[in-house]
Amino acid sequence: MLDLIIKALPVFLAVVPLFVWLDKAKRFTHRRKFYLERLTAVTEYIDHYYEQDKEKVEKDCAAQALVCSEKVSHLEVDYVLKEYPQRFFIMIKKLITARHMVDTTLDDGKITLTTKFSKKNCRKKRWILAGYYLLSMVIVESNDLLVFLINHLGLKTFQVDTWILLTGTAVTVVVGVFIAFISGMLFLSVDALIEIYDD
Repeated sequence: MLDLIIKALPVFLAVVPLFVWLDKAKRFTHRRKFYLERLTAVTEYIDHYYEQDKEKVEKDCAAQALVCSEKVSHLEVDYVLKEYPQRFFIMIKKLITARHMVDTTLDDGKITLTTKFSKKNCRKKRWILAGYYLLSMVIVESNDLLVFLINHLGLKTFQVDTWILLTGTAVTVVVGVFIAFISGMLFLSVDALIEIYDD
């Protein structure tokens, strides 16, 4: 068996680079097609909707189709096109992530982004949310830790049924996961807002 593997090894080593090259070529082709389609979408939006007097709903739908998200309006897309044309898709992704913390206003035809959070406040919130995320891990394990401490410190004062222990574990897992999810999502939003400030 080992002889067959040794004999087949040179053939295998000769064929693997071909498959790797084919995979890279395929990925490059897909990536190129994706960027060309994106270029077509941007060109179409600029030609037909950017700074054009169209119905708001129509412009919103076109903007959402361009960025593949219903979480933006044409105001955000027009703002990013004007202010960050060279980094359009990077900035629009950050804006979508921080959408709950940023307000878009139109004043005398000028689009502005406003937020009630300062950069310093956002940095503080980011640390607090990271703390909540770590706290959620402790909450998930709190039921087991409490039982472990009671058993090893000799504090058994009453008998607890297994189903109560399982219910407690389930509750702490649900609460911990919920806190981790919410704090993680808010952390991403605050982090995106700080990056928008930096840009």
